[in-house]
Amino acid sequence: MTRPRSAPMPAALRAGRPAPHPARTVRCPHCGSAEGARCTTVSGRITKPQPCPARIDAHAIQTAVCSTCQVLPTYPCRNEHGLETPVHTARYTEAKETAA
Repeated sequence: MTRPRSAPMPAALRAGRPAPHPARTVRCPHCGSAEGARCTTVSGRITKPQPCPARIDAHAIQTAVCSTCQVLPTYPCRNEHGLETPVHTARYTEAKETAA
């Protein structure tokens, strides 16, 4: 009987892969990666280990209510004058809790 070409896989590695980032449920507005696919460079040649910051922002906007400016999901964050602002930190936290 011949021996296998490689060593057996350790049980810790066989248990499973880590869960994908919850932002992968949204299409990436920066690199154009589809829902469920990993982000790539803009040219599409190299996949990134983490999602683009724009994709994380889009996920927070699509899934969470902002407790700072009181906007509903799918609406961008606003400042006290009603102008669009970057996503508030509280909205990121809410999106993480929603995904978990």
